[in-house]
Formats: sequence, structure tokens, C-alpha cells
Amino acid sequence: MRRPRRTEDFREFSYVKKYSDSEKRFKKFNGNQEVALIFPNNYKVASASLAWSWVQQLFWEEGVAVERFFYEKWFRKFYSIETFSPLDQFRVLMFSFHFELDLENIVEILNKLGIPPLAEMRKEYHPTIIIGGPITFFNVELVKPIADIVVVGDLEYNIKNVSEGIKLLLRNKKEGLKYFELVDNILSNILNSRGVLSLKNYDIKQKFPVSHFITPYSEFKNKRLIEIGRGCIRRCAFCVMGHTKKPVKFVPPEVIEDFLRKEKSSIGIISATITDYPWLDKLLNILENYKIEFSVSSMRADKITDRLLGLLKKSGQKTFTIAPEGVSQKIRNIILKDISTEHLINALEIGRKNNFKNVKLYYIVGFEEETQEDYEELKKFIEFVKKMGYNDISISVNPLIPKKNTPFYNRKLISEKEYNRLIKWLRMNIRGVKFNFESYRFSKKQYLYNTFDEEEVKRLVLRFYNKNN
Repeated sequence: MRRPRRTEDFREFSYVKKYSDSEKRFKKFNGNQEVALIFPNNYKVASASLAWSWVQQLFWEEGVAVERFFYEKWFRKFYSIETFSPLDQFRVLMFSFHFELDLENIVEILNKLGIPPLAEMRKEYHPTIIIGGPITFFNVELVKPIADIVVVGDLEYNIKNVSEGIKLLLRNKKEGLKYFELVDNILSNILNSRGVLSLKNYDIKQKFPVSHFITPYSEFKNKRLIEIGRGCIRRCAFCVMGHTKKPVKFVPPEVIEDFLRKEKSSIGIISATITDYPWLDKLLNILENYKIEFSVSSMRADKITDRLLGLLKKSGQKTFTIAPEGVSQKIRNIILKDISTEHLINALEIGRKNNFKNVKLYYIVGFEEETQEDYEELKKFIEFVKKMGYNDISISVNPLIPKKNTPFYNRKLISEKEYNRLIKWLRMNIRGVKFNFESYRFSKKQYLYNTFDEEEVKRLVLRFYNKNN
């Protein structure tokens, strides 16, 4: 592509090129610019999502030319990672929707391209908008007003149907939309004006999700991402994954070993928690035998082992993270966390045994059953952790956000006044730690987005759109 002439366009082009040039890629696909895969957040967040890579690879295998895009608020043209083509050249825009707050980013992208934000407002000549991703599993109402097509489910189980539909869209938009409605009707008997496609887990050859690039700008720096499990076997009452992603799918260790034998790459292991992987000892044997450096996305305190933390330490990890979630044992019991104070202490002792000096703890606050006694218990626990010899203790605090399709959906968000009171108490009474408090404004937005029906979402989207016009 030739250099953009406008100074601002060249600045944006150079910004995207910096990240593109940083990538070492293990697969390539040549084809016409046809389909955009957009992660509506910044590059660091996008590159830490295996979906951004995996979805692209699935379509490549079916002969559909898909290019990746990411979002920055100041972007105007939106250049692709692969060929630096501007987004307005693409006729099908697929959004990988992972976080509720990215709704505003999706609307802003459409706005900057001159595309009406609601499907019912668009004409035949506008690009087709397809939305998939985790949000569709539990809050499809947030998606349906915007998308021409919503894809719900694990894409690999019906990639051929989706790819065929996209090929039809590129040849004839009207026929392509009819095709998606037909497939939707056959698969799930759910048919509306734009279609919600529910992908079923058919008996097919298992595919092993692996990223096809590495970059130093990812949360998983210079590591290939591999997914060893999808879904969660747990039942935490506040968590979407445990109530929407069952049955859980695990990748057999033999498949992982076959990949690592050939690649021998540093890896980032993606799963709800590595400690619930049913063949963990076999996996650790493989990692140790091939001298593979790795990092993990999550661990449960009750399943942490000396060997696991020892190998993580050898891999260069300086901090390990656990999520007590509830501020006291009473609250952990109420939210069905299935972790005791003894589990937490044991995990922290194993951490010190393996010379970890930094620990990060995640807590959720705002449960109606909380009392001052629960916070006094938290204070006592953190004082105990400090005496164990941890130099750097980070505590992340988030308000409970009741999510659709969870047992806690009908609960209320903590008030801003009460949340600020808790923040003040924690800062005054728990010293010598680093606190990270989630923004109440962002939390309230997430809460509201989980309560809106489709008509309320339409009004919200139009407010976003009109604000920027």
C-alpha cells in the first residue's frame, strides 16, 4: 500500500504498522480484501485474545480472506494488520465482542464509516455486520439490534456453514442473509428478522486452538496462545462462564504434546483455570520434558501445587494471581466459590516456598450479605499475608455486576455512596498494599447493559451515535 497523504492518516497507518511489524507469524493467507475481523479494543487487549487469531485461521481454512483490525479512539481510517487496507474497503465486518463496554467502540467504528448503527436502518449497499463472541452467550439482546447476523456458539463446529454464508453475502447480500436465516432455522428453530445462529457441538475432528502469531505487545509477551479448555466446571453464582459454557471441552494432552514437539514455543495457556485441567500432571510433564516456558491465565487456590508454581517461576513469572472473590469465608460460601481460607493460605505458602514475592488478589464486593465483620476478616487475612514475606501485594476490587443467565442476575448493584465508603475504609485500614478499584461509572454501565431489553439497547445505541454526529 502506498503511504497515506494526509498527516493524520499517515500517523494512524504508522501506528498500526508498528504492531504489524512486531508480529512473527506462523501462517499466511493471500486473497482479496473481503472480510474484516474487528476486535473493538486496543491492540494489547486484542492480541491477548486467542479468538482474534483463531477465528481468522478457521476462515482461512475455508478459503475466506479475513484481515484483522483493532480499535483506538482516535482512529479514523482503521487500517488492517495484514495489508494496511482501510476498513471502508471491506463488505463484511465481523466483530469479536468480548466486553460489554466495547459496545460504544463498535458504534463509534460504524459511525466513523458512515454506517447506520442499527440493522433496521441499513440499506442494501451498506456492509453486512456480523457479531459473535462471549457476549452473545449470555446477553444477545445487547447485540441483536446492531447486527445483521449474530453468531452464537463455538465457531469451529459450524465453520463450513458460516463460511458458505459469507461467500454468498459477498456475491449477493440478499441471498446471503436468507441463507443465514435458513441455517438458523434448521439448527435451533430460532428465527427472527436477522437470525441468531446457534452453533451445536457436532461430532467432528477436534481442532486445537493455537494462535498463529506472537508479539511483544501482548499481555502474553512473545508467547503463542494455546487453549487447553473451554468452559468452566465450577458453579460460582456470579460467573457467566460456569452457567453458559457447559459441557466443558478439554484438549487431550497428546494433542498438546504433538504441537509442542514440532513448535517448541513459549506459550500462554488459555483456560478458565489451568488447575481444573483433568490431565494437569501429564501437561506439566510435557512442559518440563520439552523445556517450554509458559504462563497461565488463571489458577484456583485449592488446586495450586508446588510443581506448578515451581515451573511458572522457572518460566520467569514474577507474580502469581489467585481470586478469593469473597472478602470472608461466609461470603465465599454464599457465592459458591468452593474455596476455604485454608486453601488460600496453603496456596500462598507454596508461593513463598517457590520464592514468589509478588501476589495479586481479586475480590468482588457489594454482596447484600456483607457486614463489617466480613471486612474485619479480610483485614486480618491481609495482615497474615504480609507477615508471610510478600513484598508486593496487589488487591483488585470490583463491584458485583449481576449478569444475565447467572443465579445472581436479579441482585442489585451496590450504590456509589456505599462503594466509595468501602474504598475509603479499605484504604484506611489495610496499609502497605496496592489497591486497584474498578471504576464505579464503568461498573454501572455494565450493570445497565445487563438489564436492557432490545428496545432499550436501540435507544442507547442511537444516543451513542447521535452524540458523535
